[in-house]
Amino acid sequence: MPSTKCWHCHEIAQMVRPDENTDETYSFTGLHLSFFPDQRFSSEDNCPDLAIYSCVNCGYPNIAEIEIPEGAEHLGNFDPEDYITRWLPIEPMGRDFPDAPEPIAELASEAHKCYEIGANRATEIVARVALDAIVKEQEGDSPEGDNLFQRIAALGASGKITKRTSDAANVIREFGNDGAHNVLEPVDREYAGIVLQILDAMIEDLYSHSNLLAEAKAYIQNRKKKQKEASRGTNR
Repeated sequence: MPSTKCWHCHEIAQMVRPDENTDETYSFTGLHLSFFPDQRFSSEDNCPDLAIYSCVNCGYPNIAEIEIPEGAEHLGNFDPEDYITRWLPIEPMGRDFPDAPEPIAELASEAHKCYEIGANRATEIVARVALDAIVKEQEGDSPEGDNLFQRIAALGASGKITKRTSDAANVIREFGNDGAHNVLEPVDREYAGIVLQILDAMIEDLYSHSNLLAEAKAYIQNRKKKQKEASRGTNR
């Protein structure tokens, strides 16, 4: 059985055909799986087939888009599920950022969701908003500069972020500005994806790595303390 995130219950669940027994006694015959568009009314050629499945978690329908290569149906052990390309309606997954502050994690996940549904311009703009939130969090109560460029430069000059992080921040800032202001120019999906990778790396560097470092330092300090106490006990 194929699985996907259901648009209705928002859970990762198995999807079953309308005539499929969930006790796994069903064997696909190809006789009862309805494909769309209905060829009685459609004149489109070379378009993907759509098939309706049921979510085993909530029972609501999910639509599989299936692209079957010519002649594949004549192969042995043919199963249309092998050719599912995506599920509709699209339910974006986003991404978890457990080490980042909640507002930053939510914005970064929203940028990923935009990318997953093909909203490339929105991806770059929301990534820039997430960057703004990161800069505000790093500034604390003492922001410096009248715009995001100056504020990033001030963080770099103060040593709160490294030059590499500053460069990454400016890339996200420039892409976000371009997406927001050059509205008649198309946004390249490849580079929208690169912006996300840079944002992810920034969050990992600023929050995940620093948390791991703090945890490791605390462990070493606690270990040394226990060793020192054990040594004192031995020398008594």
